[in-house]
Amino acid sequence: MVSSITTQQIGRPTATEATISERSVAKALIAITLFLVSAHIAALILKYGLGREHAFGFVGTFHMDGEMNVPSFMSSLLLFSTAMMAFFTAAVTPGDRRSKLPWLTVGLVFVLLSFDENIRIHERITNSMRAILPEGFMPYTGFEIPYLIVMGIIGLFMIRWYLNLDRSSQLLFALSGFIFVCGAVGLEQVASVYYDANGLARAGEPTLVGDVFVLIEETCEIAGVSLFLYAMVRRLGGIKLASADTI
Repeated sequence: MVSSITTQQIGRPTATEATISERSVAKALIAITLFLVSAHIAALILKYGLGREHAFGFVGTFHMDGEMNVPSFMSSLLLFSTAMMAFFTAAVTPGDRRSKLPWLTVGLVFVLLSFDENIRIHERITNSMRAILPEGFMPYTGFEIPYLIVMGIIGLFMIRWYLNLDRSSQLLFALSGFIFVCGAVGLEQVASVYYDANGLARAGEPTLVGDVFVLIEETCEIAGVSLFLYAMVRRLGGIKLASADTI
């Protein structure tokens, strides 16, 4: 973070400006990702290597597939921060409402994903889809179908906006989306094949292989969202903050 403070006479406003550089954001996001990955690996070592099922709460606190724990909170916070960055981008984008609408849409999508991370909406959708789909069509998942349909519709609506972005942002946004979908959808299906081939229930007794799938899946999701957030900050040349205080 680079900051500068200009002080005038006593009793007059003090102009304070601060810029959070894209490099600072990148370092913070990498540090968060490495911390979550390392903590999950440590939890697996304690659980499967040393036979410590709970390890005084450490395993449950840092397991990436847990609820109401550190990874869940950090993932939700990351998604919400990305939403706020999209809303901020909309606010500073010149032009009429039409030019701001795509960024507002992006922000709304990430707000919903943030809520989903906390209250597990996709799990309820999975149960509904499994009741509708033919038996065995998608044994352990199902939320991907409505999610991909909705995202496809949004994508068609925003294609012109995307093509008008600078080439660097286009590449970073596309790469972040690819990484995220690989984790949220691709790895879910690969894991489903594993569980089905071994006659295991996904919600049943966890296995080392299953928890490794969780590690890869969640890492892809975090990396995808982090890259998207970084791309937005990079596009704006950092986050510039300013305030005027009276001293």
